[in-house]
Amino acid sequence: MRKQKFALVLSGGGFRGAFQLGALNYLKKNWHLIDATAKPMKFDLISGVSAGALNGVMIAMDKIVELNELWEKVAQNGVSEIYTSDFIDTNPENGRAQLVVSVDGLKKHFLPKFDVSIGLFKGIGLLLSKAKKEAFFNQIMEKAAKEIKDNLANFKSVADNTPLKDKLTRLVDKNAIHGTKYFCGFVSLDDGKYASVMHKDFTTDEDFVNGILASTAVPLVWKPVEEIASVQGKVKNAVDGGIRNSSPLGDVIDQINQDPDDAEYTIIVVNCHNGSVEKNDFDQANAIQIALRSLQDIALSEIFINDITQFMQVNSILEQVEEQGANVDLVKYDYKEKERTSIPLKKFKIV
Repeated sequence: MRKQKFALVLSGGGFRGAFQLGALNYLKKNWHLIDATAKPMKFDLISGVSAGALNGVMIAMDKIVELNELWEKVAQNGVSEIYTSDFIDTNPENGRAQLVVSVDGLKKHFLPKFDVSIGLFKGIGLLLSKAKKEAFFNQIMEKAAKEIKDNLANFKSVADNTPLKDKLTRLVDKNAIHGTKYFCGFVSLDDGKYASVMHKDFTTDEDFVNGILASTAVPLVWKPVEEIASVQGKVKNAVDGGIRNSSPLGDVIDQINQDPDDAEYTIIVVNCHNGSVEKNDFDQANAIQIALRSLQDIALSEIFINDITQFMQVNSILEQVEEQGANVDLVKYDYKEKERTSIPLKKFKIV
């Protein structure tokens, strides 16, 4: 009998990552339905992006209790548990992130040195002369515009994810992962390339934390991670891997193809999206809501569903070939090189 191995694929999905925790709790309680040996839930491979990277590393370290506590705090205290912001209401009543028009926040980020002071006599002169008043206000606006322009280059995001980084630094240890290969994915804004890095291949624990942090860093909301070092080299200005690879299913299959054991894999995919976009009223939506709606609710959901659909189609073809007893080997097609390879396609059990 072939050795049985298990792989876990966790999609991105922002705060819908809480759904993954529910699914993982259910799997843990009912693991005997997946693995008849009645062993505790254990995965040989785990790959995640965005919220899936965060959930995945905790499962890889067998810290599902701590993961439940983290999400419970988010549920109780709002998203201020993992980020702070001068522009976003971190605990909105309707559950939708609200862009707050804060004078203090705007001044802090765009006009930190801006100051307007006028003497008594100049003030009286402005009141008495419309021309002087207009000239004064034009001067003020020009000064403000220049300072905003100078500070805009340093404005990378509307939120600060330092609270999440602090939590990861406290919880994450690559040496605490045993018997599992954990991968997280992120994208470099510099060259647009996607990197999927295994936990032990990060240079330090700090790089490991930064890799997970980058994988969760939704552009615009959180700033890119400046640099991450691993055996693959250095990646600069890294952000959410979901923008290139919403389902790290391909990462898992690549690793299975490199496995020297002739094992039979069961792949478990936990998606944060149900395949459809929930209808909502965006007439009064602000910039943050529009960005998150476009990226997370629509684009990433569609990418993930397309990946799963393609995978299921190939798996179905291989099942049909096997059922009909055809003695034929189908091989992988390399779309980058635009040619067939010698790598055989494998059929998987999938949940």
